[in-house]
Amino acid sequence: MAVHVIYAWAVCALIGAQDDPSLARIKSALQKPAPTFVIVVPKADFRVNIDAIRPFVGLFELPPWVTPPGDFDAPKTNRDPHSGTIVSVGFDPAVAAHSVWRAVRTREAHKEVIEAITQYCALHRDEPGAVGICGGPPR
Repeated sequence: MAVHVIYAWAVCALIGAQDDPSLARIKSALQKPAPTFVIVVPKADFRVNIDAIRPFVGLFELPPWVTPPGDFDAPKTNRDPHSGTIVSVGFDPAVAAHSVWRAVRTREAHKEVIEAITQYCALHRDEPGAVGICGGPPR
């Protein structure tokens, strides 16, 4: 209880110790209107331009990010892949002829290589390093 009395006495002493000019100054400041805080938004006076530059554009015939067309790619169509309609199957004689011609050329090239190896082995079987090509004794 004594603490409360001392506290109340100290508050009263502080209030009584203030002089009248300081109270008058505080009262006059409180009676003035509140100051207004104005934020000025700056005007945007700049522009951003982003140009995407692909690397190695001029170095390759096809850019590296483009997949080259393959021999076994699906034919290009304008049909919706999620459509339920049945598409007729067609036969392209040019594609079939190209495939047959490629098989014939491959077989002929294989025969030429076998013939060249046989001729080489007939003439150079005993030379050093020929064992790797000819494979050992003659057959």
